[in-house]
Amino acid sequence: MGTMKRGRVVDGRGSQVKVLFEDSDGVVSPWLDVAQRSTIGKQSYHRFKVGELVRCYLDRNGESGEVLHAIYNEQHPAPADSDDVVHHVMPDGSTIVWQSGSLKVAHASGVSAEFANGTLKIDGDVVITGDLSVEGKTDLKDTLINDQPQLGN
Repeated sequence: MGTMKRGRVVDGRGSQVKVLFEDSDGVVSPWLDVAQRSTIGKQSYHRFKVGELVRCYLDRNGESGEVLHAIYNEQHPAPADSDDVVHHVMPDGSTIVWQSGSLKVAHASGVSAEFANGTLKIDGDVVITGDLSVEGKTDLKDTLINDQPQLGN
């Protein structure tokens, strides 16, 4: 039987980290695998940053195990406070937020795309390479096409 322990990541390589267990007189773990969502086909990868608070499962001798997940704390609080939000924050400040059927991707550069109520709203410049087909109504108010103003409602 193994044990669960909390600690802070002190080093990382590939999909492994070493963890400092402060409650065990500063013992540092051997290289521990970081649990991933999927490793074949639909692959998902992440490695915890140095200093991140994590929960680990170790064998009874503390010689092997894996890091299960990170733990939010007062220094690094959760980015949302709701049970119907999935919120990802990237190192550059970009975010991906799903909430109650809407999805918003906001890039640190200021460009964003939001999907909600059957509509895609893009804030920022858009470049399309290839053909563009539009089915349905188009509203081109305050728009230039080939430097020609378009009249709209």
